[in-house]
Amino acid sequence: MKKIFYVFIALTLCVLSCYADKKEDKKNKESKTVIDNILSRVSVRQFTVQKVEQEKINIILKAAMAAPSGMNLQPWEILVVNDKNKLEAVAQAAPNAKYCTDSSLTIIVCGDTKTSEKLWIQDCCAVTENILLAAHSQGLGAVWCMCYPAQDKVADVQKIFNLPKHVIPLSIIPIGYPDRELEPKKKFNSDKIHINGWNN
Repeated sequence: MKKIFYVFIALTLCVLSCYADKKEDKKNKESKTVIDNILSRVSVRQFTVQKVEQEKINIILKAAMAAPSGMNLQPWEILVVNDKNKLEAVAQAAPNAKYCTDSSLTIIVCGDTKTSEKLWIQDCCAVTENILLAAHSQGLGAVWCMCYPAQDKVADVQKIFNLPKHVIPLSIIPIGYPDRELEPKKKFNSDKIHINGWNN
């Protein structure tokens, strides 16, 4: 009877150990996937005519609003634009975002300065980065085009979409299926890392 009990204990421990190993492997794979996604992201400015599925757009929007936010005020307002006339108008207002005319959709990240007067820029930058990474993770391409602080662009985009004065468009992000594969730029530079102070 004792032998059976010890065999049972040994088998149980073996099963638990295998489960723990699998769980750790899964965690490591997920971690690797996140890092790979960050390191392989590229700015995409040219797109195919293929439409982005609503399911993928929903994931991008959920990822956007998972961004960190100072005091959790979440001062972002997000415009999703797929109307071709509106996209043309945005391209005219912000020529640096001309790529939106060929995109399946363009997301404009705006900050509500009434909600957070001091931190809306930082929070909306975090939202923008999440959008870029979420798009890339789903096989899509995107590019961050600046709107704020160019006051003429801000005013024109506010006018196109009838935005209140306290809602400031920060970034314009054309999104679609890339028309070609691009290699990520190598940006790591150890000279820009300083440990415990400024290293000359």
